[in-house]
Amino acid sequence: MAYFRLRTDAQSWFSEIADAPPFKTKFDVYYLCLLAGLASGRAAELSGAANPATDLVEKFVEDYRPASRLIIGLLVTAELKKSGIDVSEKAQVRALFKRLVDSESPNSLTEMGMRRLNAYASGGYEYLAEQRDMKPYTAEEFIQGYTALIEEAVEKAGAA
Repeated sequence: MAYFRLRTDAQSWFSEIADAPPFKTKFDVYYLCLLAGLASGRAAELSGAANPATDLVEKFVEDYRPASRLIIGLLVTAELKKSGIDVSEKAQVRALFKRLVDSESPNSLTEMGMRRLNAYASGGYEYLAEQRDMKPYTAEEFIQGYTALIEEAVEKAGAA
């Protein structure tokens, strides 16, 4: 089974704010990292000792279920860009979609799709940690800076 996985160093880095409002679950931290990875185009595979991780959940948590299709769409879009596939190349888009998406699985992703989503969350954590001088200590301060970091990542990725 494929699980959403969060790097243990990311959990430690977010430890001061992970339980502070507006954050309710570890999935909130996962989502912040994931968006940073997707926005920056950074993916770092979770592989044993190099990037140890913890299984979070198998399905999208309740608060994120309404956004699950959007999140999967962002994954597909990121992988299309990474692979250099234009959306007009229908056969290649369909093939990529089949490698990533499985409507029968609990999270609508294949094993590969979940591995890639987790890689973007891992890469997003790396991006956030590199862009900040220190780990976050208040949720308010982090969210203000986070928005700017995501905008900057999108601009840089768009220019690349």
